[in-house]
Amino acid sequence: MQISGIEDDASDEELEMFESKRLGSFYIGIWKNTDWKIGSLPITVGAELGHRGTSTNYQVDPSEDEPLMYIESAEILITYLDLWTSVNYRMSDKFNLWIGPSIGINLDNKVTYNVSGQEAENFDLSTDVDFDENDFGILLGAGYSISEKVSMNAGLYRGLKDHDGGKFNNLFLDIGYSF
Repeated sequence: MQISGIEDDASDEELEMFESKRLGSFYIGIWKNTDWKIGSLPITVGAELGHRGTSTNYQVDPSEDEPLMYIESAEILITYLDLWTSVNYRMSDKFNLWIGPSIGINLDNKVTYNVSGQEAENFDLSTDVDFDENDFGILLGAGYSISEKVSMNAGLYRGLKDHDGGKFNNLFLDIGYSF
């Protein structure tokens, strides 16, 4: 997942000093259609375990002497258990639209720094981050039944919690198998 909002508060000079990109990640989870309904729309509940994270590369000014030691890049990885529910609108036997809330429970977090410079060979330093915030947001997507047992979903997660530095957002694609 990507943290949005970091660039909104940064000056042009700060933006030139680093480049940030999202880390691709995989989630594993389960979901179940229920007998519950809102009006005539059925409700699905689910849980997933996975990561949110970013990788940042810092730029060193080539006109200056190389510092003795500096952080070349940092990779932030936060593990969440996401609990979600969705209301489903069936467009046909194969195609449906859905929307619902999601709550992410923070389980673990780590930052890995790549350190470089005159006095240091490249090395990685990993440490826990003081980030213990849960997350919450809205899921919106569409699903397609490929067969009776296999389905695909594509969607958007829009984080509503403003963490230090921004909100988590994600585009995702998942493939499901029914037992």
